[in-house]
Amino acid sequence: MESNARFDRLEAKIDKLADAMSMLIKHGTKIETLEAHNNTQDTRLNKHSGEIDANKIAIVLQGKTSSANEWFVRLLIAALVSAAAYMLRT
Repeated sequence: MESNARFDRLEAKIDKLADAMSMLIKHGTKIETLEAHNNTQDTRLNKHSGEIDANKIAIVLQGKTSSANEWFVRLLIAALVSAAAYMLRT
């Protein structure tokens, strides 16, 4: 009789331990999935960061080109106005 009660308590403890182990496995799987998702997001963010840096460089170069074009147009307008004033003077 006593041994049956002890075996029942031992069996109950083993069942609780098995339930705890299955919960640990479930949580471990969730953590692995979240880690894989996090790594994927990091990879995507690094890719976007690289593209943003490349676009920033392109914008700076475009700004320099645009500035040079602006000065060329200003000089052209000044030359045309000067030529028109010279022609109208004589």
